[in-house]
Amino acid sequence: MPPKDAVIPRTARKTPLNRARIVNAAIAFADEHGLQALSMRSLARNLGFGVMSLYNHVADKDDLIDAMVDAATGEIDIDTTCESWRETLRTCLISAYKVMLRHRWLPKEWSRFPGPAKNHYHEAILRTMRQADFPEPLACQGFHALTMHVVGFALQVLEMPFSNQEELAALGRQALDDLDEQAYPYLREHVHFHLSGQDERNDFKYMLDLILDGLERELTELT
Repeated sequence: MPPKDAVIPRTARKTPLNRARIVNAAIAFADEHGLQALSMRSLARNLGFGVMSLYNHVADKDDLIDAMVDAATGEIDIDTTCESWRETLRTCLISAYKVMLRHRWLPKEWSRFPGPAKNHYHEAILRTMRQADFPEPLACQGFHALTMHVVGFALQVLEMPFSNQEELAALGRQALDDLDEQAYPYLREHVHFHLSGQDERNDFKYMLDLILDGLERELTELT
């Protein structure tokens, strides 16, 4: 966290506060220090204002985090110029995944009540599918499969208990020591697969393409 007695430049004090400035500062703070370190007092100090000044623009910390989630969601690239529904969805969802990784606090807060940017993102996915002649039930199921893949995969990656291949290898070797060969032969096989370096396709885009393949097959069968 920034030191309590950090000096705030005079130019920062002269810039009037508004909701957007507060939200952007909160995002930058959470990106650097984590959402748990964010408080109204720490944010006010970082902006060079008294804490009560923030309450002229945000109701409380919950209101602030809601606004942070929506502002971060607004960074998702929704490209409507792609040639096919599949490429439109793929581009959008890969962008969403990158936003999740850029703002490491975002996946855990994703279930908050949606704001305009999040509604726009969800509408774009559903619109793309419905305008590509997806029946409503398939569009609904596909929407959940795709959006949950983004959040779930990001959460899993961000919560991994290792930060490099060496640490992963150490965890894998420990798992093999702990797993009985008779009781867990296929789980041991799975660990060996990761340790062998053969899992190059085991990434977000590959899994996303599996979902899109399934949706494309279903759509073709229905039409």
